[in-house]
Amino acid sequence: MIDKTLLYLDYTRLLDIVFQFSSTPFSRDSLQHLRPLDDIEKVYERHDRIEAVMDVIKWDGRIPFSDVPDIAEMLKRISIRDSVLETSDFLLITGFLRACDDIAAFLKKAFKKGAFIEESLAGIARLPELYKRISRSVNVEGYLEDSASYELSRIRSELFMDRERIKKHLERIMGRETVRPIIQDDYISLRNNRYVIPLKPNFNEAISGIVHDYSHSLKTSFVEPVECVELNNAINILVNEEQEEEKRILRELTGFARDYIDVLEKNMQCLGELDFFHALALFCHEFKCVKPDVKKGGVLEIKGAVNPFIAISKKNDAVPIDIVMNEDAKVMIVSGPNAGGKTAALKTIGLLSLMAKTGFFVPASGRPEIPFFSDIFALIGDEQDISMELSSFTAHMYAIKDLYLRVKGDELILIDEIGGNTEPQEASALAMGIIDAFVEKGCRVAVTTHLNLIKAYGYMKPFAMNVATSFDAKNLKPLYQLVYGTAGYSNAINVARKIDVPQAIIEKSYAYFNEQEFMLNDLITSLEEEKAKTQEERKELAKIRDEAHSRLSLIREKKEEYLKKWEDKCQEKLLELEIQIEEIKKEVAKKERTSITKSRDKLRVLKERMGGPARGVKEDIRIGDCVLVKTLGSKGFVVDIDKEGSVFEVAIGSARTKLKRMFLEKAIEGPKQGLSKEKTQIDVDRIEQPELNIIGMRVEEALRSVDKFLDRAVVQGVPHVRILHGVGTGRLMQAVRGRLADTSYVRAFHGDERNSGVTIVEFA
Repeated sequence: MIDKTLLYLDYTRLLDIVFQFSSTPFSRDSLQHLRPLDDIEKVYERHDRIEAVMDVIKWDGRIPFSDVPDIAEMLKRISIRDSVLETSDFLLITGFLRACDDIAAFLKKAFKKGAFIEESLAGIARLPELYKRISRSVNVEGYLEDSASYELSRIRSELFMDRERIKKHLERIMGRETVRPIIQDDYISLRNNRYVIPLKPNFNEAISGIVHDYSHSLKTSFVEPVECVELNNAINILVNEEQEEEKRILRELTGFARDYIDVLEKNMQCLGELDFFHALALFCHEFKCVKPDVKKGGVLEIKGAVNPFIAISKKNDAVPIDIVMNEDAKVMIVSGPNAGGKTAALKTIGLLSLMAKTGFFVPASGRPEIPFFSDIFALIGDEQDISMELSSFTAHMYAIKDLYLRVKGDELILIDEIGGNTEPQEASALAMGIIDAFVEKGCRVAVTTHLNLIKAYGYMKPFAMNVATSFDAKNLKPLYQLVYGTAGYSNAINVARKIDVPQAIIEKSYAYFNEQEFMLNDLITSLEEEKAKTQEERKELAKIRDEAHSRLSLIREKKEEYLKKWEDKCQEKLLELEIQIEEIKKEVAKKERTSITKSRDKLRVLKERMGGPARGVKEDIRIGDCVLVKTLGSKGFVVDIDKEGSVFEVAIGSARTKLKRMFLEKAIEGPKQGLSKEKTQIDVDRIEQPELNIIGMRVEEALRSVDKFLDRAVVQGVPHVRILHGVGTGRLMQAVRGRLADTSYVRAFHGDERNSGVTIVEFA
């Protein structure tokens, strides 16, 4: 397939639209280089995969691709021997692994999983050991944690103590009476990685020290007192040791991650393929595409076809067209006035055929039937090549010659304004010869034309069909619809007359108008009039047929009614007979009446034991009602009910729990604070460590975990807990602290001074 065909039919622009529906960088290269397929089995496979993803989107929503980081460059670097990743690279890895877990969990819960979804789910490897190893060493802000190694923890601990020691020592120096007069500012600074104090230039009179820097005005000297030199040296040694240990940890962590490079690449490819079909499915959903029936040969029938670009430009005003070309039809000749939609129709035929050959669904209605053409070629627009000094006609013929030498059979050929840009008689003869040549090679051809002889060709040849673009002659407006079985006419002189071109010009135009052309236009007009009359007659016949069917249906209904009345009378007679038989039975069974009464009493008792009306009635439980929790044997109050009314949140003392209706029973209301004098005891899982990690969770999931964790902590009497939410965008931290502010039994909460990604909660 030549690239010009893809340009002429706007196929490359279509890929740009599909590209916008992709979410990950892994699929974009595949989408940009997407081309029609040569194997029909691959088309079927692509259809199945698009359909599987569309089912997931329909029932469960879009697959969560939005937070998948790009690790392609990082994987290239880690594959180089002795390379060492930065902490930011490890954050990319954990983010990618977290996204893989989220997508796998989403697919696992999907309501409908086709074969492709199952394959994708199986192809996404989950690597908890790698995730835990990195998370233990690198925090969410990209810093190495003290827990990364024992040595790093020791060094940082000593550093902290030495820094505190030197700060206190400098504060004591600054507090001396001899030093106070020469202090420029009351703070400790850091210059050249050494702790210094700001002094006036005449500091030598009161203290011995080393100057490491001056202010811009030279009024302040940053001095390291001699007595602090050894301590500063010790700090710098520890800083160097810390850096070396951090490098060692990153090198070791890189080696650990390098062992998983193949699995990470497979995950990346799997997500890329899944996102590829996810983008195609979203495109299909947006443009209301349907699955076509693609097969070799057969009819070309697309009802309600819409060109995606017309749908974009005109939105709801886009007019669908019906494309119909039966199996025997080899040539479609589209004719009609200028700006009547001929080229748009030709492009729609070509683009939708290309989409079907690529494995796309197509924007249409019903179940389109589209042949799997061996190739598709289009010549649309002016082929003039100024650089080669070719005329429009010559360039057009060069393109047709190249195309004819290329085709081998079973191709779809689309030519706009065939035989144009030259003398009409010769152009018509040449165009008909071109069409014959392509048909003899086994191709299907669709052309647009204004030439009347080519329209006559459509009537003469059994394998050709004329199609007109409909036009409102009264208002001189195109209707953008295709009318099969008739040829359209250019109507140029009539259009000129309708817009009040001077009558002298109109008369001279008719005088110059070729007599045969005029007769042919009249013939086309008369054929269309006859066709319109025939359609009216068909409508009348259809109306008469419908009336006859209605009358026949009415007769059948009356027949059924009469039969039903007869059956009802028979049933009445039978009922009378049954009553008489029952009376006879009663007379015979008078002596047994006492035993019958006893049997009925037994039956009533049995029914009550099986469950009377009262047993099936469940009392309504509302918010504020006192209920008995059957599984705990304790009472509580209903504080919340979900939208479906199936799950109830019950407060028992200071604890809350969510239970289904089957575990609750409405009880007599007691005092809301302390339901009974006896202490209510609830079995709650013990909290081993007063700390909850919600980093990486969605807001809703995190808040649920926080609620459960706080309830358990209150029940067990834990005085305070820590919640690890990280910093990130701050959204998760704000949500957690908002929930804590609304929780009655939380006395106070505040951020951790050493880690801003942690909130400490204190209970009342």
